[in-house]
Amino acid sequence: MRIFLTFNASAASNTDSTWKYILHDTLVKLGHDVIFLNYKELINALPTKLKSIDKISEKIYDHFLDHHKRKPFDLFFSYYHIGEVNVDLFSNINKHTFSVNYTTNFHQISMYKPLLKAASLCIYCSKDAEKYFRENARTSYYMPFAGLSSNLNFQKLKNDKIAFIGTAYGHRPYYLLRCLQQDIPIDIYGSGWFNNHRLRSFLRTLKFQYQLSTNSKDCIDTSYRCLNDVLLKEIVEVYPNSINEFLSDQEYTSLLQKSSIILNLPESRFNHDYSNPNVLIGANLRDFEVPTAGSLLLTQANDEIKSMFENDKEIITFENEWEMIDKARFYINKPYSATKIAEAGNARVKKDHLWEHRFTMFFKYLKENHF
Repeated sequence: MRIFLTFNASAASNTDSTWKYILHDTLVKLGHDVIFLNYKELINALPTKLKSIDKISEKIYDHFLDHHKRKPFDLFFSYYHIGEVNVDLFSNINKHTFSVNYTTNFHQISMYKPLLKAASLCIYCSKDAEKYFRENARTSYYMPFAGLSSNLNFQKLKNDKIAFIGTAYGHRPYYLLRCLQQDIPIDIYGSGWFNNHRLRSFLRTLKFQYQLSTNSKDCIDTSYRCLNDVLLKEIVEVYPNSINEFLSDQEYTSLLQKSSIILNLPESRFNHDYSNPNVLIGANLRDFEVPTAGSLLLTQANDEIKSMFENDKEIITFENEWEMIDKARFYINKPYSATKIAEAGNARVKKDHLWEHRFTMFFKYLKENHF
């Protein structure tokens, strides 16, 4: 199949290349003829006056059409939200071929909603999103996250440490402070942990006081963020040696392979708003990358992850912070048990949860239902 693939390589991930490995390299490995257009490189080459979303969308279409005239595409595959392209891009593409838009971040669905009926089909990665996509997309397909076969390098020699990798948002500071207070040997990697939380806490407190005096509904969200600032301040000031900088791709993969346990906190509050009652806890990308790399996954319990791995045999889940601490302490002191579960999780990924598996099933679905 001839595919025109395009997305913003920098915005789609914490690193520029992760989604290129996932989308581009997997499609090529499966034998497809892929032409890739990097959104980031496209806009960097444009003059400032042409960097509006409408102009960028026109340029993407021009690139597509230029290649399509030389040799027609069977599929246009993108990973975009409304802040990157407009609806007209898909209207134009649909005149020539079938369009697919990959959508993640269901807790920020407003970023994708205008495109759901524009693309011929939208892929969603969270089971909790099924009803929403069925009602709002033209056509949709559930494709959960997976692991990369190139990262299936099981390293038995571990460092007897627990690592957490991720940005400092949501309830993550609370969970991690509890680990540190209980002397759990955990290292934290990611952005947002070293910010000036003292200054931000002061400014946000002033904002909270004003919202409270005006009876604003936003004061609920602001109060939680004030608490997070205080927690982050304590983590940085009391446990500075546990905080580490952002990781490169190579460093990230190496850390996954050598860590005894990787703690994952996939919980997301819709629109990152604490006053919003909707919380999404599903299987995120890290839930597959960890067993792929051969480390023990300790992650928040949810139906989606439990449907893909056998709990307590291939991964370990927890319901609350005290169960998290108890299991972290138990398995860091039982390296044989941790390795046995990590090996079983690694075997399960090889069998069922690689990106090759996901895309093979997707193209089978396309051929049976749309081509």
